[in-house]
Amino acid sequence: MDRELFVFVDETTWPQSLALPAFPPAFVAGAQLFDVNIPALLLTIGYLTTPSHASGVSLSEFWAWIRYLHAVADTPDLRLTPAFFELDAHQKTILSDDFGMGAPIYWLMNRLQLGPIADGRYFIDRVAASIGATATKPKKRGPGKSPDFVAQDINGIWHIIECKGTQTGNGYREQQLGALGPPPTGAIAQKRTITFPPGYSGQRLACGLQIGVQGGAHGSSLRIIDPPAEEEFSVDEDDMIYADDAIIRAASAKSLRLAGFGASSAAMSAPSGATPRSRPTSGRYERLRQEIVGEKKARAEDELKNRRDRAAFTADKRRYLGRQMDFDLPAPITVGRSTFRSVRVRYGVSVDFLGELSKRPLVEDPIQEVDRDLDVAKERTTTDAGRKGARMHVGEAFVSEIDLRS
Repeated sequence: MDRELFVFVDETTWPQSLALPAFPPAFVAGAQLFDVNIPALLLTIGYLTTPSHASGVSLSEFWAWIRYLHAVADTPDLRLTPAFFELDAHQKTILSDDFGMGAPIYWLMNRLQLGPIADGRYFIDRVAASIGATATKPKKRGPGKSPDFVAQDINGIWHIIECKGTQTGNGYREQQLGALGPPPTGAIAQKRTITFPPGYSGQRLACGLQIGVQGGAHGSSLRIIDPPAEEEFSVDEDDMIYADDAIIRAASAKSLRLAGFGASSAAMSAPSGATPRSRPTSGRYERLRQEIVGEKKARAEDELKNRRDRAAFTADKRRYLGRQMDFDLPAPITVGRSTFRSVRVRYGVSVDFLGELSKRPLVEDPIQEVDRDLDVAKERTTTDAGRKGARMHVGEAFVSEIDLRS
């Protein structure tokens, strides 16, 4: 289930001469074609749209399988079917946002050798709470919005990524990507909200996906730019220990939630209280905070104690515990000469990772300083595709799979 995607990397937006960041050697400037495996793309969407911190139940991990498998047209390049292209404005916005996140990150994973990926808003909240700073609460939309993602590569370099998606056309995509201003607008403004010290700072990317429709004059295309940065939320070198803590927690919490370990995910993402911004205080509020922390720890302990009750499976010769779901597709899908009528989705956290986590279900200190074995959550994030499915790994700690079935 591969589709071609037109990608344009605008090298002219990178700093000139010896200024940083340098144009990545793994990038190719200008226009190019990229093969997108649809099941792998949907695994990426399911992972990215699962929040680093959430309460209650999220349907984001299932959304891709229920709807988006039938959204992609049976064409050589990536296009939507007319039925999905003609959805009402609200549904089109959701689809555009999801594909607008999934396609750029899927393209960047291999080229930047990305490891853990965190929601930008969660990252700011968690680091600010850890260093005792008061960060301006990011807006959900507009110039004050935090960037979509903060990611660390396997060399320990940090990247800021803002993603946009539209079905309206190239003109609107340019509006979404924005302008330098003043004032800066669109993705350019949003990806300028986090800076890292020299030696840690990597790419600052704004990515725009324009999605085409079957039978339309124009196919889908992805544009990548790197406009100048401006400091809004700065992480000092002495505080990088808290950046590492935040990225490990973000990736681990996403993985735990997807695999059905909701209580452990909540203890991981917000160990000091109700939200990632929670931190020790005084008086009545401190007693209330400690009660919340105690309750969260007890629920996580109980969940991990009974982890063997979860679905067990093996992937790449490693053992995982989590969830397995079988769905009947609304309509059959034909791939080559094969017809598929159902899909099996599995999410799992490694037995070893869960075993280590069960020893300390809730840790308020920087987690990598307490248990180095949880550093596996910082390993490379990858996808592998086959003829009738795909698999996504976050190092050895987490795996997700989709398998099309007859």
